[in-house]
Amino acid sequence: MTICLAEFGVVCALGNDKQQVFDNLKNNNDEFLQLDNDLPIEEPQFVGRVLFPQLAVLDNIDTRNNQLAYLAFKQIETQLKEFIKQYGQHRIAVIIGTSTAGTYEGEIARKSLVENGAMAESFHYEMQEMAAPATYVAKISGAKGPVYSISTACSSSGKALVSAKALLEADIADVVIAGGVDSLTRLTVNGFKSLESIAKTQCKPFGEERDGINIGEAAALFLVTKDNNGIQLLGAGETSDAHHMSAPSPDGDGAYRAMTLALKNSGLTGQQIDYVNLHGTGTIKNDEMEALAMLNACGDQVLSGSTKRFTGHTLGAAGALEVGLCWLLLSGLNRTKYIPTNRSDGQRDSKLAKINLSVGQEVTKLEYCLTNSFAFGGNNLSIVLGNKLVGQSNE
Repeated sequence: MTICLAEFGVVCALGNDKQQVFDNLKNNNDEFLQLDNDLPIEEPQFVGRVLFPQLAVLDNIDTRNNQLAYLAFKQIETQLKEFIKQYGQHRIAVIIGTSTAGTYEGEIARKSLVENGAMAESFHYEMQEMAAPATYVAKISGAKGPVYSISTACSSSGKALVSAKALLEADIADVVIAGGVDSLTRLTVNGFKSLESIAKTQCKPFGEERDGINIGEAAALFLVTKDNNGIQLLGAGETSDAHHMSAPSPDGDGAYRAMTLALKNSGLTGQQIDYVNLHGTGTIKNDEMEALAMLNACGDQVLSGSTKRFTGHTLGAAGALEVGLCWLLLSGLNRTKYIPTNRSDGQRDSKLAKINLSVGQEVTKLEYCLTNSFAFGGNNLSIVLGNKLVGQSNE
C-alpha cells in the first residue's frame, strides 16, 4: 500500500503558510529567530516565535497551541471537506504529536494563583493534557474516527505520521489528519537552559563554535491517505538506544539503525537519497553522533543539513515540521530543486565525520528525502519521502 501526504498546512517562525515558509527557507532567512526577554528567567534567548495574522479571528481560542493548530488546519480544510464527502466523518482519524499542549496557559494560571489567590475563570486543567491538541483538531475538523496524541518529546509528531500510516494499513481509517504542534513556554525555554543546552546566539549546527539550540514553536498538519499520487511516505525506522535520559549514544548507533531501517522499508539505499534533513540541533553531542550516523548510513556524497537555524527547535512539532520542509522541497513550489543551506556562521567542525553539508545549491535530481528526529531517552525516528514511487520510470 502506498501512503500519500496529500496536503500540508504549516506555521512556524519562517511564515504562516507553505509559500511563506518555502520562500524564507530558500532565501536563507534566519531573521525570524528573535531575541526574547519575556520567557527566559535569566538572560534573553533567541527563539523561533510564530507571528499570528488575523488576531481577532484567533482571540476566542483557548490556548496558543490551538491557535497554531487552527492556522495550520485552515490550509488543509478545503481538501479535507472533499475527503469527508468521499469517505464520511467516521473514516477520518486524528493523531497529533505534542510535548507542551496548554503548558503556557498553566504557567499563566499558576502565576495568577500566586499573585491573586485564584486562577482565571477561563483556565481549566484539560488545557494541559497531552490529548488536548488532538481533541481540538478533531472538533474543528469534524473527524469522528480514532483521535489521540503522541508525546515522545522531539520525535512526537514524526511518530504521529508513522502511526497514521499504521491506521491506514489496518483499514481503521481512510484519511488521517496527522502532524504536530508545540508552543513556546517558560518550562521549555528555561528547562533547556538548565541543561546548559541553549545557544548564546542563533544556533550553529555542525559548526566549530556551536553551543546549543534555540527553542521554537510550530504547527504542521498533513492529510495522510491511501493513494499513489503526490508525495509519498515511503518508509520509516524507529529505534531506541536508551543510552541516557537526555543525551544520545555517542557512537550514533540508534540514529544509524533508524536511518537504515527507514531506507530498507522504502526500498532505497542511502546513496539514492538526494537530501537528508538532519536533526541537527547544534549541541555538541547531537551533531557528533549524527554526523557519524549520516556517514555510515548514506556516505560522504549525499547532501545533508539542519534547518533548525531557521525555525528553532520546535520540540514535539519538529518531526512533522521537518517532514513538511522536505515535502515543500519535493513539491512543485521548488521548481529549481533548491537544497537548504546548513547555516553555521563559520567553519564546520573538522572533528566531525566528513559529511556533505549543503551550502544552498540547486541540484539536477530531487526525488527522495530522508529526515531525522531524535528525542530524549534515545527515541529515534527516520522517515523517507519521495515525489515518485521507488522503481517508477521517469518517463
